[in-house]
Parts: sequence; C-alpha cells; structure tokens
Amino acid sequence: MDLTLGPEETAVRDAIRNVLAERLPLARVRALASAEPGIDEALWREAGGLGWFGLGLPEAAGGGGYGAAEEMLLFVELGRALTPGPWLGTVLAVHALAGMPALAPVLAGTLCVALIDDPADTLGDGARLTGVARGVADAGAAEGFLVVGAGAVRYLPAATHGLVVEGRPSLDPTRRLGDVRFAGIAAAPLAADAAALRALATLLAAAEAVGVAERTLEDSVEYAGVRQQFGRPIGSFQAVKHRCADMAVRAEVARSLTTFAAVALAEGEGAAPRHVAAAKVLATDAALANAADNVQNHGGMGFAWEADAHLYLKRAWLLEHALGTRAAHLDTLAAPWRRGE
Repeated sequence: MDLTLGPEETAVRDAIRNVLAERLPLARVRALASAEPGIDEALWREAGGLGWFGLGLPEAAGGGGYGAAEEMLLFVELGRALTPGPWLGTVLAVHALAGMPALAPVLAGTLCVALIDDPADTLGDGARLTGVARGVADAGAAEGFLVVGAGAVRYLPAATHGLVVEGRPSLDPTRRLGDVRFAGIAAAPLAADAAALRALATLLAAAEAVGVAERTLEDSVEYAGVRQQFGRPIGSFQAVKHRCADMAVRAEVARSLTTFAAVALAEGEGAAPRHVAAAKVLATDAALANAADNVQNHGGMGFAWEADAHLYLKRAWLLEHALGTRAAHLDTLAAPWRRGE
C-alpha cells in the first residue's frame, strides 16, 4: 500500500495549509481564545465555500467526492494550526445529515455542530434524551449537536427547548468545553451508522494529534537552529539532537499508521476499526510526547504563557480524552488476545 501523497492529495493539503497560515496565525488563535464565540466565523464560512466540510461526501450529495484519507489531511492541518471550533462535529454531521434539508447550512459553513460522543448511551437509547453530557468540546459555539450513541445517531439544534449549555473550565484555552443538559428531549434517530461515524471520528481525532506532533517537531527544529548557548546553536548539542530525532520518529510513525487506517476505512476493510484504534493510540502518544519535548527544547521560555509551546501540549491532552483514551483503545486491541483468538 502506497502511503505517500499523490498530486491531488498534495494539492488538497497545500490549499488547506495556505488558507490556515494566512487566516489563522497563532496570534489570531490566542485572540479568539479570549473572545466570544471563540471561533473565527469568517474562516468558518470560507471553509464552507471551499468545500472543506464536505470533502468526504459524494459529489451527488453536494460534497467533494473524496474520502476518509482527504478528511484526514484536513484534520492534520487543523491540528498543526491549533484551529478552534467544532470542526469534528461539523464534518461528522455532514455525513449523518446527508440527503436531509438540514445538510445545506452545515455544508455552507453557516451552521456549526458539536459532537457528543455517548458510547454507553448515558443519555438514553430510546426516543428521548435525558441527562448531562460533560466536557463537550466547543459546545458554547455550536448551533447544533450531533449525539452519537452506541447504536443510534441523533441531531438537535442548539435552540431546542429543554437543551441547556453550561460553560466549564478547559485546560486548553483554544478549545473550550461545556456541559450540555437534556431534559427529556424527543430526538428521532437518523439513518446514519453510529459505529461507522465513531470510527471516522476517532480517525480524525488521531489525525489532529498527528498535526500537533508534526508542528511541535518543526518548532523545536527551528528554535534549535537559532537559539544559542556558549556561542553555538543548541541544535548542535547531542541531547537536543537526540530529542528532536525521537520527535521525528514519533511523528512519522503516527502519520504512517493514521494514513494506513484512513485508507483501510475508506476501502471498507474488516480490520479498519483495529487500525483506527491503533492510530489513535500512537498519534496521541506522539502528540503528547512531542509537545512535552518541545517545551523542554525551548527551555525556561517553553513554560511561559507568552510562548506557544504550552498550547500544543494542552491540545494534546484534550485529544487524549477525545473518542477514547490510549488505555481504552489498548484494551480494545488486546481483547481478542485475552479471548484467546
């Protein structure tokens, strides 16, 4: 299997990267983090116009006609740029609402959707949703919620009577959290496949972690080339060299496995869920380790609020808890072995 990018995939990646670099430098990300609603609404509409949300949707349904591999590229770039906003829920909502009138504003970038992952059906598996979904990413900025349960997928506008969003502290200032309360709200299941949507969501969370791992590697290499100690760039010191080399290996392994999982998912391979789980483990591990090493490579400045290194570490920790932790996915991968299969 060829995991390198072809000309078309390279063009997709470069187009996304260029737009984010121009519209969303880290200074802009910091400004959004301290303002309401916490996302760049102009960028959101531009992304809709460029077809980012519908990359994986067939052309006949109004999408770009690509697949999971191209959606993966989008989320790698979103991770590299620490892009705020409910991108994951919105992309998943495009798949879940395909063929429905509610799809048009989501595709166009005029309506953003937050994801509520409820694999244990704590909100209920019947006709009504009751309870509290805690720590929902970007809940306050969302205009709709996609609830992915164990076997059913439901969509609710944020203005639904009986639905209340309460803000809560977030480790990552660029990704706000909220609690979403449901008071016995009627919510008919959609035709979407919950297991397939969750697998795609997990893959895209892994892709975002790959972006964090790659960007922190690049930041460390760049800083090591310009920061001097004892009259020499710190990149000439063996300890820094080894740390950057380890970061490069982690990022490459994470990207390769995540790409493999994306292709397997797009081609409908039976083992695709296993590859996705493995990708989430390795990509999150790479993001956490690389972001921590990036802080170390920046020395005392790496711990300062004014530096950007800590922002990547905080995003990595939130990704660790999105769509299953490393421990949870390792348990899934080990389950066949435990059963003696």
